[in-house]
Amino acid sequence: MPNLSIVTAAQINVTDTTLTPSQQVITRQWNNPTLAATVAFYDAFFQCTGLTVVPLPAATVWYVYVRNLDPAANLTVTFTPVGGASETLLLVPGGIFLYLNPSEGAGGITALSLTPSAGTTSADVVVAK
Repeated sequence: MPNLSIVTAAQINVTDTTLTPSQQVITRQWNNPTLAATVAFYDAFFQCTGLTVVPLPAATVWYVYVRNLDPAANLTVTFTPVGGASETLLLVPGGIFLYLNPSEGAGGITALSLTPSAGTTSADVVVAK
């Protein structure tokens, strides 16, 4: 039985700064997609030194949020989708990775690790099922 409600509240605005005054040319409301979760892992300053495995609270997770908090170093996110091969992507400083599948009907992620480009890098991490 779900006991956690993971709500992602966001809006995307694209503004044309060549106009005076600047005008929004795209506004997209996400309508708060929500995952009815049973377990979650959260660390506001998850420390990454070399390849660092993120502890998943369940064998398959449906919500993954990672934000690179380092002002200079990149962060490589490596994840394994259900039934697929491991994939990677690069987060520059301030970059965000978000995976959200609120229906839990298919998909999911079964492994997650973070690798900094230099030294120890902090990341804001939320993972849930």
